[in-house]
Amino acid sequence: MNRLSEAFKGFNNQPPPLILIVDDLAENLAVLGNILRKEGYQIAIANNGKQAVSIAAGRKPDLVLLDIAMPEMDGLTACRLMKEDPASEHIPVIFLTARSDTQDILKGFESGAVDYITKPFKSAELLARVSTHIELKQSRDLILQQKSELSHLLTTKDKLFSIVSHDLRSPFAGLLTLTNILVENFDAYEKQDLEDSLRLIRDTSDQLHTLIQNLLNWAKLQTSSLEYKPLKLQMKAQVRKSTDVLALNSAKKRIQFDAKVTDDSFVTADPDMLRIILHNLLGNAIKFSNNGGIVEIGCEMENNQIITSVRDQGVGMTEAKLKDLFCPGKNISTAGTANETGSGLGLMLCKEMVEKMGGRIVVESTPGKGTTFSFTLPAG
Repeated sequence: MNRLSEAFKGFNNQPPPLILIVDDLAENLAVLGNILRKEGYQIAIANNGKQAVSIAAGRKPDLVLLDIAMPEMDGLTACRLMKEDPASEHIPVIFLTARSDTQDILKGFESGAVDYITKPFKSAELLARVSTHIELKQSRDLILQQKSELSHLLTTKDKLFSIVSHDLRSPFAGLLTLTNILVENFDAYEKQDLEDSLRLIRDTSDQLHTLIQNLLNWAKLQTSSLEYKPLKLQMKAQVRKSTDVLALNSAKKRIQFDAKVTDDSFVTADPDMLRIILHNLLGNAIKFSNNGGIVEIGCEMENNQIITSVRDQGVGMTEAKLKDLFCPGKNISTAGTANETGSGLGLMLCKEMVEKMGGRIVVESTPGKGTTFSFTLPAG
């Protein structure tokens, strides 16, 4: 492999660029292919414009060398179609043409080409133009990638500030107000009033603790500092641990857990991440269930994956809310049936942790009938 190919392979550790050559003459395809292969490029070929449009959309080459004069579909039409398709609109096109008339060259640029080479072409000129436009495309792709990553970081920052300014500040303000009232009027309170106030302080503190834990774990995921340590885990035991922890929360609303998980359901997962996922999904089910409701938990094997589902019979969600459920830039937090508060962060955390462990999470919901969250993990 020559120096040019080595240089391209070192660009973000990507393989050599793929160039699509389009010409209706086999000898032209052979000559161009030999020149470019010697420089280490990968080659794809098409002998008409229609075939070129299809290959460009499917294989997404780094550059297209496109003859203008071809039967069935000429190069100008093929180029316009490529530029109209989102899958190929950013692929640079260089025309190969025997025409030197200014009007013909202008038509080529108007159709979306970035350059042209006149036939008979010189190998050195061809390689120089190809190299230049591929480097430009790779630089552009890198800028777009960095722009996307920056946009993600800004969305994360905005969500973080939203949680800190609203979801944390409001409960803390309530706690301070209530404790100040208790301190200043302690002797005037009846025992029952004191118990009610202390329960409210306890419940608010518990919600804040859960929120802060979720916030810290989510922040670690965004910075890739949360380690993934997979183990073989029995789902029945993991579900039981989570339901035991949430027993007090469920008892307040007289909600029962109905776990149908067999002893032989094992997953490969990080125990801390799985605990957080179950805690959030079960806590969510309790939050949106009516008094005396039932939360069902089930596990089944499918294609070497364990599908775990958490189903409630609560208020459910609309299609519009479902679409924004896992979006970090959306504020989809809703009060529970007993006015429980939340930030919407727990569900985003579940999605990112499930995906980090090689699974996926889906949700089905009907307003007034309930919601089912299902997630997959590799079988253990």
